[in-house]
Amino acid sequence: MLHEYVASPGLNASRSAKGQGSHVYFLQYCFIVSNLDIMLPMSGPSMPANAKLALRAQINKAFTPSAPINNSDLFAGRNRQIDRVLQAIFQRGQHAIIFGERGVGKTSLANIIYDLLVLSGKHEIQVAKYTCGASAEFAGIWRSIFKQITITRQDEEQLTLDAMLPDSVGSEDIRETFQSADSPTIIVIDEVDRIAATETAILLADTVKTLSDNSVNATLVLVGVADSVDQLISEHQSIERALIQIHMPRMSQDELGQIVDKGLASTQITISDQLKSRIARLSQGLPSCTHLLARHAALAAVDRDSYEITEGDLSRAIREAVMNQQQTIINAYEKATHSPRENLYKQVLLSSALAQTNELGYFAAVDVRPAMQQVTGKEYDIPAFSQHLNDFCEDSRGPILQKKGERRRFRFRFINPLMQQFVVLKGLADGMISEEQISGAGSSENSPHSEQS
Repeated sequence: MLHEYVASPGLNASRSAKGQGSHVYFLQYCFIVSNLDIMLPMSGPSMPANAKLALRAQINKAFTPSAPINNSDLFAGRNRQIDRVLQAIFQRGQHAIIFGERGVGKTSLANIIYDLLVLSGKHEIQVAKYTCGASAEFAGIWRSIFKQITITRQDEEQLTLDAMLPDSVGSEDIRETFQSADSPTIIVIDEVDRIAATETAILLADTVKTLSDNSVNATLVLVGVADSVDQLISEHQSIERALIQIHMPRMSQDELGQIVDKGLASTQITISDQLKSRIARLSQGLPSCTHLLARHAALAAVDRDSYEITEGDLSRAIREAVMNQQQTIINAYEKATHSPRENLYKQVLLSSALAQTNELGYFAAVDVRPAMQQVTGKEYDIPAFSQHLNDFCEDSRGPILQKKGERRRFRFRFINPLMQQFVVLKGLADGMISEEQISGAGSSENSPHSEQS
């Protein structure tokens, strides 16, 4: 891990003007690499092997496409959502629910809550987190949570709150246990949509209600995949007033650009605004895709002994992203598009990935038409590909899309946003579409999301 940068006084850095051949940095400096415990001098146009290793380690630390962010220094954007989380924390009796598509950064936001509190001067608050599985039960959830929260007895002995729970746990037991705590607490319960037991969901809703009604000095932050709060907490309409509802839409291009800037800030690697915008556009609002492309592009630059990402590096990043995708995604793509005869499945799937969507990620068949024209160079009426869309919702070719609505008004959405990301990047890598075409693929003068499908 790259731990610290030390520059000798009096050394100057310069590089050739843009467009004047290779960019060469005349800078001598060293990196202190904590896990290698050695100093790595760097000078001249090429990097020593150890310095290159250290820089690659820092890039891999900064860009994490497979894992949520857990460091506020690397968290980008989401200012409105951050404000609303803090609003819930600082208002007694209020709780928060963060919801949205998979892969939009809900868990990353939840992970940095403690850092946000420290930055706001609140050091005394205890934070605990639990990630639900399908078999999660109410008592098990809270025993795990209370093991993370300590109280100090009069004899200065520290105990964890799980010792105070009875054998049979209900919502009032949770309230009483929180009231025994000697400091404010914040509880993050992630992936609540995975809770399969109705009884557990009901008890969790009961807990929100009793904590709010009794103004207990504890805040619950629930996180889940859903289009609405009703899908996550359907058992208690009365708790709606106690929950600040925080929808996490896909990120804007400016926010995605911030991810690139923050990640590269500690690596000495630079990127032009044009290439940064291209990464943001290709990411389609998904931060994981931005992490993936920026990571591969930066590593490609290092492989060339360069500190500047070029168009060639981004092209290589796209190819690497496709070749190194999870095998489950590749298998699902092959299942959805394979046929011994010539067909339109690849084109329709790519067009679906490029289609204009609403804020929840849904598109109608009419939204696929302009993308189909970009991908194939031909105009297709909806009946020519409507069956393909329906097939993607069935086991025979998926399901890779989910469908809702009624006949002639169906809406579609990718079940896994990572698949949408893969389909677009593979389309680029295979030459099915260009970046310029992507910019206009989802545009339509008349896109009412209402034509038949």
